Amino acid sequence: MPSPPSDSRRAAGKREVLRLAKDRNVKFVRLSFVDVLGVAKNVSVPATELEAALEGKVTFDGGSIDGFVRGEELDMVLRPDPTTFALYPWSTPEMPEARLLCDIAMPDGSPFEGCPRTTLRRAIEEAKGPLAGVTAALEVEFYLFEALDSEYGSTKTADVGSYFDFSANDRGEDARSAIVAALQAMGVSVASSHHEHSPGQHEIDFPHSDPLAAADALLTLRSIAKHVAAARGLEATFMPKPLEDRAGSGLHVNFRVSSEQQPEMLYMIGGLLAHAGALTAVCNSTVNSYKRLVNAWDAPIYTVWSERSANALVRVPRQDPPQLEMRSPDAAGNPYLSLAVLLGALADGIDQHRLPGDPLTGSTYELAERERHERGIGTLPKSLRQAISELDNDPVIRAALGDHIYHAFRDAKLEEYERYRRAVHPWEHRAYLRLY
Repeated sequence: MPSPPSDSRRAAGKREVLRLAKDRNVKFVRLSFVDVLGVAKNVSVPATELEAALEGKVTFDGGSIDGFVRGEELDMVLRPDPTTFALYPWSTPEMPEARLLCDIAMPDGSPFEGCPRTTLRRAIEEAKGPLAGVTAALEVEFYLFEALDSEYGSTKTADVGSYFDFSANDRGEDARSAIVAALQAMGVSVASSHHEHSPGQHEIDFPHSDPLAAADALLTLRSIAKHVAAARGLEATFMPKPLEDRAGSGLHVNFRVSSEQQPEMLYMIGGLLAHAGALTAVCNSTVNSYKRLVNAWDAPIYTVWSERSANALVRVPRQDPPQLEMRSPDAAGNPYLSLAVLLGALADGIDQHRLPGDPLTGSTYELAERERHERGIGTLPKSLRQAISELDNDPVIRAALGDHIYHAFRDAKLEEYERYRRAVHPWEHRAYLRLY
């Protein structure tokens, strides 16, 4: 497991957090973490207990969290990261509220192997040799729909915009700007934002940072977007494919390495292509994810790279400094696990000198089956069940997750797929109910 920050650095961070909380009259602090599926959880403590929380004295029942401890109760410890302290921008003067992102530890203080954030820390530590100085930038797509009184949410929008459009009377534009302002108020850097392909669809881009900060930024965005949207009569969703006839929402991950590692970028591409099937299980972790990975709206479907093709799995545009873009992930999964397995694939590509073949010119959708076979181009999994099978057979990606998370994640996703398989969907009613 990765080493925690030194005692002197942690102590300095704690003192700064306590000072800021006092200066800003903070009343409550949310200690936030994620379960194995990437769902945000939190424990709220009054500011009078903040010092105890920073010393790792706040516990919770790990048996109640998906993928943590099953079948028994075990008090687990929240270890806040002082660098993530931020005030929520909607706090009122009477009730200022802050948050801290946390790692999870065992009762004896040792790192918990089922903590996704700690898993990414470990992946970063292990990648320091082959991937020294690697940074990640994220392009996050999502929808803003009208908030209607319905059980499962709405997919209705009055927006009619497309790529980079601007409309003075579009509430989505105002909401997106408010989301960006809220992120910046919390200390999260934003590179840009714009309207995406479909009505109601938006994108917010984060600049290059270390992978842990990138995952923290995505987790923060998912929370902030829902809160800001709700205040404006909208619902934010990072569901990969909410509408059959509209573009899906992806998470494009851009990696940049130091100048010393740039000659090895071909091997890094080779690592992503070689492990694409198993990566898909983690980076596209819902049943719905596979409705997006079809030959439409520039979604990748083949294990191929290109300098220009927007629907290649990996795109390496000619620019300085060079970077590579993984285009298949979506933002509905666990950001810490997604980045951990991507780093594992990149590092394995370098270690094993995996070559990716020649780059593709043109659209991947025009590839004939014979050409794909001759060039050794594979197909991404077409379902969550198929992706889990790929994960089962990939020791590199399993090792990046760690044994505990691999089994917990696998069990949860097989159960999810089985629920989906047994469900009777409206499409089946339309296709068969009167026909047979």
